[in-house]
Amino acid sequence: MKSRMNLRFLVITAVFIAIAIVLRPFAITVAAGGILTMRISFDAICYTAPGLIFGPLYGGIAGGLIDVFGYMMKPMGGYIPLFTITNIIAGILPAVLWRIIRNKSNYKIRNYYSIFFILLFLIGFINFIIIKFMSNTTLNRLFMFLGKKSQYFSYGFMLIGIIGILILLINLFINKNSAKFYSFINNYYFKMVIVLGISGIFICTINTYILLIFTPALIAKGFMLLWIPRIVETLLMTAINSYIVCIILYSYNLFYSRVVKKA
Repeated sequence: MKSRMNLRFLVITAVFIAIAIVLRPFAITVAAGGILTMRISFDAICYTAPGLIFGPLYGGIAGGLIDVFGYMMKPMGGYIPLFTITNIIAGILPAVLWRIIRNKSNYKIRNYYSIFFILLFLIGFINFIIIKFMSNTTLNRLFMFLGKKSQYFSYGFMLIGIIGILILLINLFINKNSAKFYSFINNYYFKMVIVLGISGIFICTINTYILLIFTPALIAKGFMLLWIPRIVETLLMTAINSYIVCIILYSYNLFYSRVVKKA
């Protein structure tokens, strides 16, 4: 029985990998210095879903193989093994976080989430005000230790805060529909956003450092100038991917429960 389950897990994981490879050519890519700096695609769904459904091992396998096969099909610049490692982590981490958070209270999670992103926005806004209108103050000199591009922290924090709040509003909109399908989405969407968001921010930050290491031309522009657009893209895709992954989980649970009943 266990071997059958493992085989089923592997087959479905292979299907997700195949889907990711098929969709790879349709991704929107941005390159700098011959190195891929940003990819807007739905790859993450195809290694996140197996991890959430079957466990971290399958997410890691999917993440690693999707990166390797994707590069083989459409190489851009030199192959960087560190990206494969971070993609494996990107498949494992959401599954681990999901096991921790999925049974937590939605109410508490929503409150903590709201406080975090509101504070993030306020920090960015206060930083912006101080740098822009209080240039001769001690506070401004304190913030300027980040250098001439310190204002990017302000813009980045405000953008991330706004996106986080927008995601919260999307969740509140979903809550209004009481159908069975939406009830499932409501129970898991917000938690999924947090799981994929934490994982996405972590992986995006690590990958940005890797890009700077392997692309000397980008070092002059600084970490924040590269990180902010990447993190904004990550959070926006998190909102979309979380919804799609919830649909996949709902569909799988519905299908599997029917199969079990028939058996």
